[in-house]
Amino acid sequence: MEILPGIHTLPSVKWSRAYLIEGDTLALVDAGLPWSARNILKYIRKIGREPEELSHLLVTHAHPDHIGSASSVAKKTGARVIAHRADTKRRGNGASLNYMGVFGSLPVPLPFFERTPVATLVDEGDVLPIAGGIRVIHTPGHTPGSVCFLEEGTGSLFSGDTIFSDGERVSRSVPFPGYDAEAYRTSLARLAALDFDAICGGHGAPLKSGGAGKLQELLDARPELPTWRQFFRSIPRRIKKSQSMTGEEI
Repeated sequence: MEILPGIHTLPSVKWSRAYLIEGDTLALVDAGLPWSARNILKYIRKIGREPEELSHLLVTHAHPDHIGSASSVAKKTGARVIAHRADTKRRGNGASLNYMGVFGSLPVPLPFFERTPVATLVDEGDVLPIAGGIRVIHTPGHTPGSVCFLEEGTGSLFSGDTIFSDGERVSRSVPFPGYDAEAYRTSLARLAALDFDAICGGHGAPLKSGGAGKLQELLDARPELPTWRQFFRSIPRRIKKSQSMTGEEI
């Protein structure tokens, strides 16, 4: 489903969000759970493109619901996997995606545990030659190697699990193993100072306009980070209102 010119969210990728960026070639942001690869390739064909046109697979962070199909998609398309080094582990002469030293650790095609080699390690300020230029913003906190990708031409921020939206408002993630609260606060403040319009988050519905301003409004109104207790207590209200279960009630 095309949500902005040249930017698609893949409705068949469940639980987490994956996005397809169209240009002379294609780029995929995150790859969903391990059984998502077939649906990703099917969607590419549905919009009149070929899987072999997928040149890059951009990883926002190495949580298994975002990288589960990365290895399969890369093998079937030849796409180069791109990630921050802090969410990888050195193996011989290369690096592979890694979370907690367990997920992405095995050299066998076992769901959640299969190694995904990383072709390109990126860092703060790198600009990828995709869709006229996509800037890498290192946003540690949710994981050490969390990054956001800013498509500067459209002002679209692919934020992974650093920030979410419900299509209208913005919310923050809750802590998982490897979370660093102070680094996360710093990352959010840096993001709010940037110029971006759309937020394409790792969960929830994309926000198509006013992203940076709404993030700053959230930080001003609710300076304290959300907790798991708050999240679980809000579930009945979320279900009743059919809200997306993102990091905090928004």
